[in-house]
Amino acid sequence: MNVRRYRARDMRDAMRQVREHQGSDAVILSSRRGDDGLLEVVASLDAAPEAGSSSFAQGLGESIPVDPQLAAMRREICDLRTLLMQQQALSESDQWAARHPLASQCIGRLMRSGFSEKLARSLTGGVQEDSSEEMAWSRLRSRLSASIATTSPTVLDQGGMLALVGSTGVGKTTTLNRLALRQIRRMGPDSVTLVTLDRQRIGAYKQLQAFGQMAGIPVMLLESERDLTALTNRATEGKLVLIDTQGQAARDAAERRLFAQVRNEVDLETWLVVAATHQSAVLRQVLQSFQVCDPAALVLTKVDEAEQLGETLSVLLEQRTGLVFYSDGQRLDEDFHKADTMYLTRLALQEPAYSVPPPQDRDAMLINSVSVGRVPATSQTQTLRDGMVLESIVPFRKALHAAY
Repeated sequence: MNVRRYRARDMRDAMRQVREHQGSDAVILSSRRGDDGLLEVVASLDAAPEAGSSSFAQGLGESIPVDPQLAAMRREICDLRTLLMQQQALSESDQWAARHPLASQCIGRLMRSGFSEKLARSLTGGVQEDSSEEMAWSRLRSRLSASIATTSPTVLDQGGMLALVGSTGVGKTTTLNRLALRQIRRMGPDSVTLVTLDRQRIGAYKQLQAFGQMAGIPVMLLESERDLTALTNRATEGKLVLIDTQGQAARDAAERRLFAQVRNEVDLETWLVVAATHQSAVLRQVLQSFQVCDPAALVLTKVDEAEQLGETLSVLLEQRTGLVFYSDGQRLDEDFHKADTMYLTRLALQEPAYSVPPPQDRDAMLINSVSVGRVPATSQTQTLRDGMVLESIVPFRKALHAAY
């Protein structure tokens, strides 16, 4: 073992001397400031000749005894070296945390809520250490909420063709029915036509057909995208054609290029439906793969089932497509909301969130314009609000069929 003592002005000068004389593998055993103001450093390095001699002896088949104390000292030096390397790696982050305790606390809380470290550090870049914790979180919350892209498409008001695309099981059919119910209440049953291109999933068409019979609106099962050209007369001003599509894996979306054949013939808008339960890597792949469908907006489903909503919001912050609606339950009406980024932010941060108010169009009771069978409008409103439960595949309950 090669142990040497060095005297230097500071630690940087001492490290330079150690590297010059003993190499980068040397380990500093101790350091102290002398009476003369100079820094005394003791460094150690396993002697190369010993290792060479040992190897040579082993090559001759000889066994050279090793001093147990020397072996224990070597192991201890290796452990100290590993510890020093770990401390050196952590020293920069620890020093930053010591200088910015409030920002460091905010970063930790964001990461525990599922937000990525990169996003957390970006959001806390403007935190002022002299402000209170409540003030810092208020500004951070507002900044996070304002960073989530939202949009307000005009297709629901002006009419046209709207198709929902997305992976299998994210809730496209349920979302389609929710949009139809919203449009019926605002514009009447004559303003909506339901169309499905999903001929693979069992019960997909029956689910739409059941809703169409209850609401008194037409439901069509098309053979291919080409058949959409014959429905342009139904997408006139104020009238909406809602199109359900077959779910597909993200890796297949880019190859299939849905609606590519009719884009030049039909004025069609697409919305991408994504689930908050997706892992961040999967959600990124979905968002990237379905860009071939040119989505104008996002619908976020299954918010109530997400373990860490912050993970989902981190991915949404990375892209520009705006959020238009989100759902947080299976109830057809009460669990479907317009995009509220502050509510979602509070929910992701596990903070007490204000209750989501019902949309303004619900207060107007526009359901009176809907006529389904012989049920009075007031009775119909109560039934739709209290009894309608729509699952992703399961049809309406039999009791509802009997009521109509």
